[in-house]
Amino acid sequence: MDGKNVNLEMVQAGLAEVYRGKPASGLDMEPYWKAEGEAKAAQRGIWVLEDKYVSPREWRRMHGN
Repeated sequence: MDGKNVNLEMVQAGLAEVYRGKPASGLDMEPYWKAEGEAKAAQRGIWVLEDKYVSPREWRRMHGN
């Protein structure tokens, strides 16, 4: 995709959240956290839902998965 990081692009667009588990060895997570913060502040994508948004991790916890 023209040298773009698809994962980072999705987080920036508010179409994904940053993985909350253990990151891959050597992976700099700062760009992802920054992108998520900016997407939240701009209420892009999933972040427009504000308090109604349920993360995949939380959804699985609530449903016993």
